[in-house]
Amino acid sequence: MSSINFMEKLLDGVEVEWKALGDVTSLRRGRVMSKEYLADNAGDYPVYSSQTANNGEIGSIDTFDFDGEYISWTTDGANAGTVFYRKGKFSVTNVCGLISINDEKKINYKFLFYWLTTQAQKHVYSGMGNPKLMSHQVEKIPTPIPCPENPKKSLEIQAEIVRILDAFTELTTELTTELTTELTTRKKQYNYYRDQLLSFEEGEVEWKT
Repeated sequence: MSSINFMEKLLDGVEVEWKALGDVTSLRRGRVMSKEYLADNAGDYPVYSSQTANNGEIGSIDTFDFDGEYISWTTDGANAGTVFYRKGKFSVTNVCGLISINDEKKINYKFLFYWLTTQAQKHVYSGMGNPKLMSHQVEKIPTPIPCPENPKKSLEIQAEIVRILDAFTELTTELTTELTTELTTRKKQYNYYRDQLLSFEEGEVEWKT
C-alpha cells in the first residue's frame, strides 16, 4: 500500500475540507551560507541544506534563525521535494524552503509533514535537467483538513494518524538498523573466511601457469 493510499485509508469516513497549502501556512526561504561562513561561525545550532544525508544537516553555527516547529523542503537539485520535520533552534540555507502553520489550533505539524511526504515530489518541476520545487508550486498543494467544523475533533484525528505513522516510522528505522548491522556482520564473516580459504603458505601449494 502506498503512503498516499494509507493516508486516505486513515481518513476514510471522515469529513475532509481541502485547502491550498498556501491558504493555511506561510512559506519562506533560507539564506546563503558559504563553507567559510560555517567554519568562521561554528557553534551548536544546526544548519540544514538541500542534502538528505545526516538529516539534511551540513554544519552548525553559533546563532539560529528559527526556533520552534517547522517543515522544511529541498527546493533544488536531485533531492528536490524531500521533506523534513524540524523542531528547535536552527537555520536553513537558500536551497531550503520552510513552512510554518498559520493556526496550530487547526493543523498538527507532524500530520502536515506526513501528508507532504506523499505529495511534495509530485510537484517537482524537472525542466532543463535541474529539478526544482519553488514556493509558488508548494503553496498550491491540496491539503486535507479533517472535521473542519470541529477543530478539537480534527486535532484528535490528526494526532491519532501521527501516532500510527510515528510507530511505523520507528519500526522501519529499527528494522533498517538491524538489517544494516546484520549485513555488516555477514560481510566481515565473508571477508574473513574468504581470506582464510584463499590464504596459502609458501610450500604448501604448487602453482601452475
